[in-house]
Amino acid sequence: MIRVFYGEKGMGKTGKMIEMANEQAGNKRGDVVFIDYSNDLIYKLKHQIRFTNISDYPVAGSKALSAFICGIVSQNYDIEGIFIDGLTYIVKEEISTLEEFFSVIETLSKQYNINFIFSINGKRENMPGFLRPYIE
Repeated sequence: MIRVFYGEKGMGKTGKMIEMANEQAGNKRGDVVFIDYSNDLIYKLKHQIRFTNISDYPVAGSKALSAFICGIVSQNYDIEGIFIDGLTYIVKEEISTLEEFFSVIETLSKQYNINFIFSINGKRENMPGFLRPYIE
């Protein structure tokens, strides 16, 4: 499953993601990974969650991020959920160019039964059509 929290800054997208990640980590069914571009959220997440500050790694663009995610998945088949906060901040690409990225994520989600949850800042009227099935 893929879910996207899409909206303007300050709408509570990150807070919802933190709540979902903490809840998922408390279920003990599988491992949870939370990827962000700073360390600001590390103390809001349960210690069982694998927090990754993406800026610690040389990931540039959506293809590099999808490869990074594949690396995470290949090392741990027990991952239940991957949360990525601020997708367009991380990849530094316009959301309209990320259809192929979401296709890769869809494949990983189905193949490995992983829930992917993203937050993306943007105006609803500018949201590309390929995101509609994932919008929360």
